[in-house]
Amino acid sequence: MKKIGIILIICAMAGIMACKNGGKQGEAQCCAESATCCKEQPVKEKTVVVARVMVKAGQEKAFIEIASKLVAATRAEEGNLFYTLYQSTENPSEFIIYEEYKDDAAFEAHASSAHFAAFSEATNGIMAGELMIDQF
Repeated sequence: MKKIGIILIICAMAGIMACKNGGKQGEAQCCAESATCCKEQPVKEKTVVVARVMVKAGQEKAFIEIASKLVAATRAEEGNLFYTLYQSTENPSEFIIYEEYKDDAAFEAHASSAHFAAFSEATNGIMAGELMIDQF
């Protein structure tokens, strides 16, 4: 087991040295070790979105009912890969929606869809703040 660990350390060091020598040898490893020597940006495989929502106290059940309709409609979208609503175990008024789309265009189609507009209108009076969206 000790020999395997030493071999892995030597391989990692070789990758770092290749990286410091212009990144020509083992560029994939080079990128894993240090982003400064990469010549190309990683390819974006999909669009990931995390939406954070705070609802007014006592409105959690109403929000879940409204959001359930959005979840079902979004999962039927052509470009949607994953769409799930989570409720905080520590604060029942706090929710996140974890979303995955095949690309940015699929996310944009979702954001401009009729079912998203209906969700926004229906939750207008029960949200404690604005929908916060982080896109990756």
